[in-house]
Amino acid sequence: MGEKRVFLPMILLALLLAACSNSENSGSTENGNSENKEKVIQLSAPGEIPGLNPTMADNDFSFDMINQVFEGLYRLDKEGKPQLALAAEEPEVSEDNKVYTFTIRDDAKWSDGSPVTAGDFEYAWKKAVNPDTAAAYGPQFEEIVANASEILVGDKPVDELGVEALDERTLKVTLENPVPFFKELLTTAIFFPQPEEFVEEQGDEYARDSEHILFNGPFVLEDWSGTDSSWTFEKNQQYWDKQAVNMDKIEMNVVKDTSTAVNLYKKDELDRIELTGDYVNEYKESDNYHTFLTGATSYLKMNQGKDGETTDLANLNIRKAMNMAIDKQEMVDTILNNGSIVANGNVPKDLAENPETGEDFRAENGDLVHYDVEEAKQYWEQGLEELGKEELEFTLTTSDSSTSKQFAENLKYQLESNLSGLTINVNSVPPKASISANVNQEYEMILTGWNGDYQDPLTYLNLFITDSPGNHTGYSDEQYDKLVLGAKSNLADKPQERWDALLKAERMLIKDSAVLVPLYQSGSAYLQKDYVKDLIKYQVSADNYKWADVVQ
Repeated sequence: MGEKRVFLPMILLALLLAACSNSENSGSTENGNSENKEKVIQLSAPGEIPGLNPTMADNDFSFDMINQVFEGLYRLDKEGKPQLALAAEEPEVSEDNKVYTFTIRDDAKWSDGSPVTAGDFEYAWKKAVNPDTAAAYGPQFEEIVANASEILVGDKPVDELGVEALDERTLKVTLENPVPFFKELLTTAIFFPQPEEFVEEQGDEYARDSEHILFNGPFVLEDWSGTDSSWTFEKNQQYWDKQAVNMDKIEMNVVKDTSTAVNLYKKDELDRIELTGDYVNEYKESDNYHTFLTGATSYLKMNQGKDGETTDLANLNIRKAMNMAIDKQEMVDTILNNGSIVANGNVPKDLAENPETGEDFRAENGDLVHYDVEEAKQYWEQGLEELGKEELEFTLTTSDSSTSKQFAENLKYQLESNLSGLTINVNSVPPKASISANVNQEYEMILTGWNGDYQDPLTYLNLFITDSPGNHTGYSDEQYDKLVLGAKSNLADKPQERWDALLKAERMLIKDSAVLVPLYQSGSAYLQKDYVKDLIKYQVSADNYKWADVVQ
């Protein structure tokens, strides 16, 4: 499990807005030298920060925020490749590629000036795999770091995890098998260090507000209470690479409505806004209009049951009917209209290539579902007969952005129109409540999605193994588990066999078992003033503001 982040479709990718502050926002020195003005960027957020604890975070938005204030052994560069961060140099690696020995930078510090040590990594990693912690991303270590799989299920003690601080600056990591994407993994939050003494001293209050957290990344969060509708990133003066950080402040404010964002942009109060629907048609001829295809896939997730109890959605024919009853192209074209493309699988386009032929994963596995109302009706009637029912009623949970609600209402209309006897009740809630419903499996149907950690299909398929804390569907299949876990372990150094296993796993998940209703791969259509530079978004992985700049 554990790969990156619960994705908030049509919110995070539809509402990342950036703005350079004008004179009322930009501080200046007393001598009035414009070159010494304080640099401030304003960004919008879909809601309050769900959490900032790297060990406990479980969603896309939290990871985006965490990546600005924390850092691990590596950080992605502007092109999305892992570069040295808290690691002073590339590690010594054993001949079998299983043992890595890292040296921690001697200028790596926490925001209170105390050193970041190898022990901070050992503490954080062991805490993440401790079953008592119940970290959503603890299984990120599974079949990767030695003994993690056994520790996660309580079969071995935490101290046997393959991580050891040999001294204050030397970290030894032992892997179960060679891992070709290990450096990419180390750029993700679950592998970030934590200051043990401080964390333990704070107890349950750790990371709940600015008073109970330390940072080691490019920025710090000042005056954050944990439930704010606005907050500010300030340049971290203790950061080892602070000379590379251009912005003095990045001010965040909650904005949920695209029309509001457009109005602010037109008044020069925002420098970057995401566009959807009719706004794309209005602005697509502008010189400042841009598009970008992300690696985020959005889907309709169905709760088959938990704790031994099953739901009507445990019926395979009902789920297959849902998959075939939705005209996704019409929704993508009319509601989003932002460069998003229809998804008929879980793994996105342009993510990974066949190691022998170079063919794209999505192209090779093809469309695993299709739109066919008549076939959907046949599956539906068969499912109703098996359940002994003439009608079904489900609640569809979604986030409360205007676009999300529009998307949910369209799904309701199509499903009710095409499947006789079906009633869909839309429940629109704030993003934090939607995330909670998803990760606690307290929903019947939910609009959600996923954006990966690294350029590999595993980051999407690993999510649905049995008992994974990220599964949240009730799906369980031993053969699926074997294929996916094999891609992390015994097949790791057999590229073609590994590739074929991942192809088969996706077919099982979507075509055979209809665990999800894939909807779209998210595009981003946006307007951006030409003086905003290096506000980095990747196809996969958390956003990176480290090099953001305003050049007038």
